[in-house]
Amino acid sequence: MKRIFVIVTFIASFICAYGQDPDYTEIVMSKNDTRTRSIVDMPEASIFYEVLRISFDASGMYTLYIEDSSGVPVYTSTLPADGMEYSYDLSGIGEGMFILKLDGPSGEYEGCFII
Repeated sequence: MKRIFVIVTFIASFICAYGQDPDYTEIVMSKNDTRTRSIVDMPEASIFYEVLRISFDASGMYTLYIEDSSGVPVYTSTLPADGMEYSYDLSGIGEGMFILKLDGPSGEYEGCFII
């Protein structure tokens, strides 16, 4: 089931990126976990020349994971979800398809991107 979700998200990301600058891609995020009933805005994420930019209006600390296509974590950081935009340099993770995951108080969110 998870692989189907990843494939669908990958296709959606490709469709959204079609016709845009080839070096800029918005990352389509979706919520995977329903631990709470509150309505929370979705994280906004994009990647431009191996720099991930992400913002999230929820409150609390979130753990940011980037996994390769095999599910192996290649980057981990924290995100203080406060509406500010944060940048992460991903130049050392290599090339290929990756999964961005945010896990915190309002649940887990994920999206796919390609470098």
